[in-house]
Amino acid sequence: MLYRHWLNLNLHLLWCHNRHVAKGTQITGPTLRFTEFTNSAAWLVHEGWACVEHDGQTYTAHPGQWLIVKPGPRVQTFSHDARMLSLAFEARWPDGSHLYQDGLSLVIEAADAPDLEQKIRPILNAVMEIAPGTWDVRDHRADLSFFLRLEHLLCEWLAVLSGILADRGIRHSGHFGIDERVRIAMDLIHARDLAEPFILEELAAAVHISPNHLIRLFRKELQTTPHQLWDRLRIEHAQNRLRQPDIRIKEVAIDLGFKHLSHFSKWFKRHSGRPPQSARELNQ
Repeated sequence: MLYRHWLNLNLHLLWCHNRHVAKGTQITGPTLRFTEFTNSAAWLVHEGWACVEHDGQTYTAHPGQWLIVKPGPRVQTFSHDARMLSLAFEARWPDGSHLYQDGLSLVIEAADAPDLEQKIRPILNAVMEIAPGTWDVRDHRADLSFFLRLEHLLCEWLAVLSGILADRGIRHSGHFGIDERVRIAMDLIHARDLAEPFILEELAAAVHISPNHLIRLFRKELQTTPHQLWDRLRIEHAQNRLRQPDIRIKEVAIDLGFKHLSHFSKWFKRHSGRPPQSARELNQ
């Protein structure tokens, strides 16, 4: 595989915490249960236990163990006293597939992978500088120096994780040979202000093909359409923002260009299956 293929990888940090899972929630009872997270994650359990369920399988980590979580739909359950070091990130190819998926989830003894914790500590310290407790570090101000430092630290940690996974026969995956016109169109979509209207004709003209041809290429290469990709980016932004307790639903609606809260609520429910207030309550 060529170096230029790796340039298609979209890699970024979401958050890094070291705290009790129940902190900041209003969930009562012996366990905490979440179903809205789909990102890649790694948890080092210090107290209590952490569990994920997906594909008919259950994976549980206890104190002194890492749980490397498979990205995608899943059920996350924690004991109410669970305390853990948690790192959440996205590592996706243009077709939406994740860098690591097959072979996960995975439980690892922390004593067998000391570098994994050693490399995550500087990430935690960096996040604490600008956004302690955040559910999405991307929404906080950072200068170029900080951005480069955090990207470097994340890549160093991921290099350690990739070696650990490789030793266990787990290899990266992805769609590399993407059509150049689709790649450019995707870059343009990702660069757009999420509050702007999506105009397919403008996007197609930018890559010098017809709108229908662009849709066909997207379906062939990515199994989606440009408009579906746009909606996915917008709903993911909304879900990430709603996880932050200090953000009002109206602010999220404005972020995405909605003039009326009722229109945003209908759009959010159509794409996520639940109203935004319900998504907010899951994290309170």
